[in-house]
Amino acid sequence: MSRLTLTGIIFIILGIISLIIQNTFYGYLDADGVLHDSLFLPLTFIFALIGLIIVMIDLFLKVR
Repeated sequence: MSRLTLTGIIFIILGIISLIIQNTFYGYLDADGVLHDSLFLPLTFIFALIGLIIVMIDLFLKVR
């Protein structure tokens, strides 16, 4: 496993951990129906996107 693949997998795992933290501790609806989120929700998508891009670049470099 290359260093680039490992870095991508770590970013994807960080995204999954951020999603779990968000759903467990911070995401809730109050009595008025307003959704309260934390910074972990955007971090989930940012980490997952960075991880997927890195893994795709690594796969592209291996095929090429």
